[in-house]
Amino acid sequence: MSATLRRYALTLLTLFSPLLNAAQSSQYTLLAQELSTYRLLTLFHLLRLEQGAPEVKLRLQAELENFEHLIHEQADEALASQLQPSAQRFQTALLDGARQSHDEIDFYVLGELSQSGHGLLQLIRQHQVELADSPASMDLRQAILMQQIAAEYVREAASFDSGSAVYDRAQELSEPVDVLAQTFSQRLAQLQHATAESADQRAKLEQVRVIWNYIEQPLLDYRERSLPFVISRYSEQIVVLLIN
Repeated sequence: MSATLRRYALTLLTLFSPLLNAAQSSQYTLLAQELSTYRLLTLFHLLRLEQGAPEVKLRLQAELENFEHLIHEQADEALASQLQPSAQRFQTALLDGARQSHDEIDFYVLGELSQSGHGLLQLIRQHQVELADSPASMDLRQAILMQQIAAEYVREAASFDSGSAVYDRAQELSEPVDVLAQTFSQRLAQLQHATAESADQRAKLEQVRVIWNYIEQPLLDYRERSLPFVISRYSEQIVVLLIN
């Protein structure tokens, strides 16, 4: 596992300090589960574009382990039992698709992955309640949005590359990449304004802004030019910055 990925996994785990009460811990876990789901979707479609590259397979496996850990470590047992069937359906679809070669991808498997992922994300969001605004919760929500953008962008690239776009149900289940990018830019400006008095937070968000400025235009013009490897790499840097 890369140093970046190790930092990512460790940071997610440290979000759930024993000092948090059970309700708050459950809510942070839900946010982390949402982030992990989008990360798995990003890596799955990147694996298709990379035609099964071993390094991407390793990253996908590491994120699957993180995903399973988050589901099983949910502090609210009743909530965990509700999430488990949807999480299992999504994981099964993901693994079924990952086993297929790029040239032999089953479009029905892609449709099941899109629908099961959407169903899981909807269920997770239904159980989320508003956390008290804090740098940690706001940054994590922004990281989730960045990962959602990356997942949608890489999915689009993989769909058109394989000719599966016409079968891709995910197009109907999410906002367009450019709309999500506009939302990210607006929220980043709000975050920078809200945390301007914190030197550490200000410095971190300035780093995020530098990277975001580099990828914002390609995201807004996502139908004109496809840069999935660039977007994947820099979006991961933004996510890691935001959750650290």
